[in-house]
Amino acid sequence: MAVLIAKWVIFVITSLLAIVSSLLMITRRNTIHSALFMILAFVASAILYLLLGCQFMAMIQIIVYAGAVMMLILFVIMMIDLSKEEKLKMKVTRTKIAGVIVSVLFMLALILVMGLNSVKGKLGALSSIGDAKTIGTLLFTKYLLPFEVASILLLAAMVGAVMLSKKKAFGGEDQ
Repeated sequence: MAVLIAKWVIFVITSLLAIVSSLLMITRRNTIHSALFMILAFVASAILYLLLGCQFMAMIQIIVYAGAVMMLILFVIMMIDLSKEEKLKMKVTRTKIAGVIVSVLFMLALILVMGLNSVKGKLGALSSIGDAKTIGTLLFTKYLLPFEVASILLLAAMVGAVMLSKKKAFGGEDQ
């Protein structure tokens, strides 16, 4: 009983941490601070995965998102010219209004879909969701084609990003 209460307390604290860090991430003006709050939200999500018993997903969350993706985001932040941000302040109000409208519509669509469809599953299937062997078997058998397509798309995006950064670095047409 004490373990169950401890897990519940950890869940509540971690959930609040994830929500607060996500809100701080989208409300900060400093992009570095936003990136740091995003890392905190990723770590809180990894803790929630651990509470669900999905150790593999928790480690992937830390390694891929809090590690590699955040490093990429920080590199992009360092590469962009933040002095152009002053010119964009006039468009901010229209963008915020459009963002709020799209967010509300998206949330209503999620509520509608969740209300119409009930979650169906097999008993015992949840015990192997976070297992590395199950994920590896599914990834390289049933989902091999989508896995390979995603890897090709990521490679193409990486080559495109390198080409764009080299064009700007060597005085290309985007200067």
